[in-house]
Amino acid sequence: MPDQAIQANKYKLFTVGAIGTFMSTLDGSILNVALPTISESLHASVGLVAWVVLSYSLTLIALMLVFGAWTEARGYAFAYKFGYYFFLLGSLMCALSGSVYMLIASRVIQAVGTSMFAAIGPGMVSRVFPDNERGKGIGMMVMMVAGGFMVGPPLGGLILAVFPWQAIFLINIPIGLFGLVFVYKFFRVLPPHVADRRVRFGGAVSISVGLTSGVFLVKQLNDHTVPNVILWALLATTIIGIAAFFRFESRPATALIGLGTFRNRLFTMSILTQLAHFVSTSGVFILIPFYLERVKGYEPKTVGLFLIILPILMFVVSPLAGRLSDRIGFRALTTAGMAISAAGLLLLSGLQVDTSSAYIIMALVVCGLGIGTFSTPNSSAMMGSVSPEQRAVTSGILATNRNMGMSLGIALATALYTHFESANAAIMDDKVRFVTSYHPVIHVAVLIAAIGMLFCLVRGERPGNKPVDSGAGGC
Repeated sequence: MPDQAIQANKYKLFTVGAIGTFMSTLDGSILNVALPTISESLHASVGLVAWVVLSYSLTLIALMLVFGAWTEARGYAFAYKFGYYFFLLGSLMCALSGSVYMLIASRVIQAVGTSMFAAIGPGMVSRVFPDNERGKGIGMMVMMVAGGFMVGPPLGGLILAVFPWQAIFLINIPIGLFGLVFVYKFFRVLPPHVADRRVRFGGAVSISVGLTSGVFLVKQLNDHTVPNVILWALLATTIIGIAAFFRFESRPATALIGLGTFRNRLFTMSILTQLAHFVSTSGVFILIPFYLERVKGYEPKTVGLFLIILPILMFVVSPLAGRLSDRIGFRALTTAGMAISAAGLLLLSGLQVDTSSAYIIMALVVCGLGIGTFSTPNSSAMMGSVSPEQRAVTSGILATNRNMGMSLGIALATALYTHFESANAAIMDDKVRFVTSYHPVIHVAVLIAAIGMLFCLVRGERPGNKPVDSGAGGC
């Protein structure tokens, strides 16, 4: 398809990806609101119902990089059809689940579809938008992510007030059907996909196994009921998976992206910066609702209003930051975004039992501004640092890295909080003990954000970091 034809249809093609992205984030944010209701309805403990979320996130980490490689071989039209079919099937199975175990299995099916959406979104945007509009396109996609998170909590509360919890999954079906129709309607203008090289699954599968085992290991460290032999097995699987990845990537015949790509400072620093950003922020925000409910005594609906501040700021700021990065580059914006996020986290470290609502709102606004300013320029920098034929795989790397950072951040924050809560067991006042245990977690998050700022500064700007020969030649 000529470039001018792609430009003429870029917003139609973007709509397909935007619906999938919005749907997947909407589903996750609605589910968080419904977890207590599901736990009570299915007579499942909090620990067991948590697997409804954990199984989903582990499936994402396991499959996104594999799907990025698969898309490189089969094309975006096939990928979106695959994603929508599995997401629709999984949503229907979730709504029909009569037990928590059936629901967990159904969430895995649903996550297969979501993995495809998450893996190929930035790659598709980079394919249909020209280089000088890539930041704008990715900013619009981030806006869809924020929109899903923004709409989810109030919509979930409204649905649960009128309908049983199964309705939160049924709402996906009409939206998903629209998206599927658009795939068949809009993507027919694309020419049949012809792979430039044979797809290499070895590296994708090995690193996916290694990362999934590693994240699962971190999540289990605080569970003293898990036998040591399982922990050691997970550690061994993690090491073997990562070692196998580097073995595959060191050989041109089997390389997915090639070790040469990691010599590109812009690519590597973008990965590390994104990881630091999500580790620093995700863990903190998993504890904020507990502070608002247990310390401040707010009702869940009020807590939801506080938490909606972040996605609203992301919705507004991300596309603006993307457009600006197309003009001035990404180094200043990503550094500023990390700095603002660190400042917001530092403000959150000042939360006390008697902190005013205005202070909490101010801290969350600063965090939201930082996240919105950072996310789009960093994604654009990473996508622009590789050659066009590597962007599908790179999109999968970006999505995998994001979810890994979120999972590690949550695991680290909860582990630290549990440790300090035990150390402060002598404090009899529950509210004071929570705040005292919470502060060190925030301080660690600020330190990680500061490290992320250094990564932003040292990676350089676009002109000195052009795509390099990766060593993953065609075959």
